[in-house]
Amino acid sequence: MLDFSFLLLHMLKLIGSIALILLVMACGSVKNTKDNSSEDKSSEKITLADSIYRFTVSFISIGSGIDHKAREQFTEFIKKYSEKHNVILGFDKSTWGREGEVDYCMKLLELTAAQEFNFIAETKEILKNSSRVRYRENSICRSSR
Repeated sequence: MLDFSFLLLHMLKLIGSIALILLVMACGSVKNTKDNSSEDKSSEKITLADSIYRFTVSFISIGSGIDHKAREQFTEFIKKYSEKHNVILGFDKSTWGREGEVDYCMKLLELTAAQEFNFIAETKEILKNSSRVRYRENSICRSSR
């Protein structure tokens, strides 16, 4: 006569194995969709709500103040970019910390989609060496203190 606990244990192992196989198969089957990652996204202009800013550069502090050199590089870059492209880049400046933390929130409505893409890329390139600079895209602007 068979022991029911022995039979039950083997049935549970079998069911568990089948469930695991089905799970692996389900996770492995990915719906094939058109890959748009190779398309040039720089030609697509994004329309945002009034409260959303296209690009925000945050100068943060980790107990030692902001990176003043990086901030100066950024403000100088804004001036030069504006002159080069004959636009006036508007921004909202939001001071929010005790050590000079500040956000530059930009809608970039003055720029074409390609200029917008290039401005963001150039900004990130200029400021890439600072550990006290952060970026946000398509987000709200932090309130000033």
